[in-house]
Amino acid sequence: MSPDAGRYPNSSESLVSQAGPAGDYVPQTREELVADRLRRAILVGHFLPGEKLDQGLIAQQMGVSIIPVREAIRTLTAEDLVSLVPHKGAFVTERTPEELEELHFILGILEGAAFSAAIDHIANDQIETLARILQEAESSSDFEYILGLNQDFHRTIYTACQRPQLAQMIQRIHNKLAAYYRLYLDAGYKSEAWAEHRKMYEACLRHDGAGASEAAQRHSQHVCNKVLSVLQHTGAKTRVKDGIKHDEK
Repeated sequence: MSPDAGRYPNSSESLVSQAGPAGDYVPQTREELVADRLRRAILVGHFLPGEKLDQGLIAQQMGVSIIPVREAIRTLTAEDLVSLVPHKGAFVTERTPEELEELHFILGILEGAAFSAAIDHIANDQIETLARILQEAESSSDFEYILGLNQDFHRTIYTACQRPQLAQMIQRIHNKLAAYYRLYLDAGYKSEAWAEHRKMYEACLRHDGAGASEAAQRHSQHVCNKVLSVLQHTGAKTRVKDGIKHDEK
């Protein structure tokens, strides 16, 4: 098992209460800690697009009062990860097909630039990190863990590019799309996704900026196409809880 496996628990129920901070950020207040754990749960597919967030249950699982959960919901609403619907509650933000296409288009351009810039600065230990992530993702069948590894793979590149403003812009867009990647994996595209990650890694290994940029943009477009196809053909909002899939018409 990976030494980082504790960051992506196998139990869906435990993810909200145990998930650690994303990246190197360390929350300072209870509200920040709840927001960080809830954000992580959304990013790794514990909550899916359109799913209602039971604030009372979240508070119970985290061992806090409802107040920091409400503050966390406000924080994630400002990040466009959560939508508040009057008289109904808080839901993981859903995107229209047009929004998904535009966000992936922008992400492809920005990630292409980041991958190209990273080639000039990427260190051997960062390349080794990419190789380790690839190996773990390819051998794992735990989708929440795999989605966490996906975040780490891309974050390693963002760090290597040494363009903090660019990295922040990409991360914000990536976060808006992350909830849809669980649907992508559930549809059986895991092998394709990580074959494309391997191409990005191999370009980095060759210090091929143009190749890395092209692979990143091609991957973004491929994911977009598959996600739109899944949404079009299912016609349902998929829920995954405790390893059991439920479809709501």
